[in-house]
Amino acid sequence: MPNYPTHARWGRIGAVVAALGLGVGLFTLFESPLLAGGGALGAATATFVGAIFPDIDHHKSVPRRKAVRGLSLLVVFGVATLAALNFELLVGLAETAVRDLLDDPGVPPEIVAGVGVAGVALVAVGLVDPVVDLVTVRHRGWTHDPLAMLALTAVLAGLVWLSTSDLSTARQVTAVAVVGSFFCGSLIHLGLDGEIR
Repeated sequence: MPNYPTHARWGRIGAVVAALGLGVGLFTLFESPLLAGGGALGAATATFVGAIFPDIDHHKSVPRRKAVRGLSLLVVFGVATLAALNFELLVGLAETAVRDLLDDPGVPPEIVAGVGVAGVALVAVGLVDPVVDLVTVRHRGWTHDPLAMLALTAVLAGLVWLSTSDLSTARQVTAVAVVGSFFCGSLIHLGLDGEIR
């Protein structure tokens, strides 16, 4: 079976093809160099990720380690964003909790809230690998099934379509086409592994 360097090499080749194809297609449809360039860059990235993604179910693989690192960064970013958007509420909760526990806390509630957010982020990051374990129980499981990958891509494309509903149709189409490139990349991987029959 092909190893990571083989999947990555073919993923890069597929990324170039997808970028050219989608870039030209978007420019032809919408006559926007910026949209075509952004779509091409997104398609290249999504195709490469799709070409290495199926091996996320191999617990010691390079894609698995990269995925856990990437998801951990996303979790930290998500926790930090939620905390920043709700910092006044968190400070108020920290102030109430500290006041109820201690007569004279001596620690500003902003510090307590910050430490609490850091603790939540640390716990959430610690859960990333076990959650990926639960979702990918065995190697060559659902991530190596073309229909499952098509379903995953369709769900992601639907979520992207809904989350971009306030954008122009051209941008929505571009976003969904970029997600579709992920499926093309996964087909590269599955084809190399002999999983497409």
